[in-house]
Amino acid sequence: MPQPGWIRCALLCRCAMVVAVAMLAGGVGTAPAADDKVATESAASGGFEAGKVYTVRISLSEKEYAAMQPIARGGFFGFGGPAPAATPANPADPAREMHRNRFGTDLPWATGSVTVDGQTFDNVGMRYKGNGTIADAARTIKKSLKIDFDHFGGTQRLNGRKTLNLHCGVTDPSKCRETLGYQLYRTAGVAAPRTALAEVSLDVPGKYDNVLLGVYTVIEQPDKEFLRVNFGNDKGLLMKPEGLRDFADLGDDWNRYKKQFEPKRDATAEEAARVIAFARLVSKAGDEEFRREVGSFLEIDGYLRFLAVTAFVSNSDSFFALGHNFYVYLHPATGKLHFFPWDLDRAFANFPIFGSKNQQMNFSMTHPYAGAHRLTERLLAMPGVSEQYQKLLTELSNTCFAREGLLREVEVLELAVKDLRERDAKAAAARKDGVGGFGPFGAMGQPPDLKTFVERRTKSVAAQLAGTSQGHIPTGGFGPGAFKVGDFLAGPMLESLDADKNEVLSRAEWLAAPQRLFDASERDAEGLVNAQGLAAGFNSMFPKPPEGTPGPPGGFSPGGFMAGPLVKRADSDQDGKLTSAELLAAAEKLFDEFDKQKSGQLDETAFGLLLNALFPTPNFGQPPRPPNRQD
Repeated sequence: MPQPGWIRCALLCRCAMVVAVAMLAGGVGTAPAADDKVATESAASGGFEAGKVYTVRISLSEKEYAAMQPIARGGFFGFGGPAPAATPANPADPAREMHRNRFGTDLPWATGSVTVDGQTFDNVGMRYKGNGTIADAARTIKKSLKIDFDHFGGTQRLNGRKTLNLHCGVTDPSKCRETLGYQLYRTAGVAAPRTALAEVSLDVPGKYDNVLLGVYTVIEQPDKEFLRVNFGNDKGLLMKPEGLRDFADLGDDWNRYKKQFEPKRDATAEEAARVIAFARLVSKAGDEEFRREVGSFLEIDGYLRFLAVTAFVSNSDSFFALGHNFYVYLHPATGKLHFFPWDLDRAFANFPIFGSKNQQMNFSMTHPYAGAHRLTERLLAMPGVSEQYQKLLTELSNTCFAREGLLREVEVLELAVKDLRERDAKAAAARKDGVGGFGPFGAMGQPPDLKTFVERRTKSVAAQLAGTSQGHIPTGGFGPGAFKVGDFLAGPMLESLDADKNEVLSRAEWLAAPQRLFDASERDAEGLVNAQGLAAGFNSMFPKPPEGTPGPPGGFSPGGFMAGPLVKRADSDQDGKLTSAELLAAAEKLFDEFDKQKSGQLDETAFGLLLNALFPTPNFGQPPRPPNRQD
């Protein structure tokens, strides 16, 4: 992955500014006897019946617990550079198996036991899971977990399944995003995992005595049973691509495709040829050939439904924006590809590097991604397909996207998790965890609550269908100049500075910040501040990473990124140092420059333009390439 890592630095810049501004603004288990009928019904549902809440206790020795901790190979909170080849998870334990996530962090497997609703499974495999989630949960012991009941042999199963996915929801204050998101996909006719809830505790003798971790979302593993239920056949090729945003012709050698497509088993020669032919069709075929052939490779209606729901839930941490968090299934009977989602904790306007929450709640339903997306755009350009998609959007808006029904469902979900959330918060306070997320949770701006999202999103979609709005098309992207600071910082910064909460920034609100920054900065004997001192002021407002966490690459610091442009703009006498008066005067001039209507206030758009003018466009490089294996 190029340096600096694009997501890592984007989040650092975003968090730095928002935190600073916020401060400036003030099978083989032993089970108890149970009713046979209940056990049978539970097995039939796979343990995902409505309202199900598991009680889960995870037990490990102190040695195994220590061994399973994430090992960052560079970068900030695990967002590292290129993963070094053939590096063992722990040099002192080279035989230990590990998983390497997309950002080069090693997640070692450990052996322990897990008790689920009184049924204990011994010698199971467990590890932490996630890409960005590992970074988000750096300050808490409550992390997402993958538990494989037969990882180290044996035939243990829970409700007929061998894998238990426990998602911690560290970035989701509602603890309902994944449940609601997957439910929307299923209701819209897209295959998607089922969910349940779990209250999880951790037991590590000598370290944690059955300590409550809190509420988790249990996510169904896309396995053979999932494929049978959703596609009527489990013999096809299941793939979980990473870094696959556009299909490209890489030649005829399947080995060149495998790392990106991540097949869950070895592909047959016919399956490999089929996937290669589709990639070639999408990337190189002329329009006439594409129109003639694509329907034989792709389940088009299913793809349009996948696009529609992904757009509706405003999920940029997905296939369309980042080329990950999705599965593709090559059906053996039809030879067609089916797309379905994975990891929805960043859905519902909860991924701020792609826009403010207001922008995300207004995402375009036809272009909910930055830049180009070849497959989607070629499909929608086909005669009749755009009309088919608009008809589908109208249908979904009257059914599973309907405002009243969604608000009722949100109310049900929030009630179901209310007590669990309260116990979760008390447990985190008792453990004295650092707040989850990249920086303090509010650092990137709180995501909207789900009821607000439903109100705003359904209004936006209605306007788009009526032709009175095109929705917001994200302006970020990949490579030099793609991310502009104002595009993803204006919303949360305005929210932090907006003292009267009227959703615009007054001149007085803007000018309240410079003196506080100056006071936080390091000054020389004459009371002046240079770029280094100003950077120290910004950095003092940004939370420090946990002890032992590698720092950002290349000597990057949030204050260093922000201080230089400020000094350059404010240093009126060109002596390389600032007085508080110079800083205030520069802030006044900048505000007046972008207050085009001379109204004494800036809306989010105007404030974004101000930030773009003030801070240089960062070069975050390309998104990271896929690792050897993936969640």
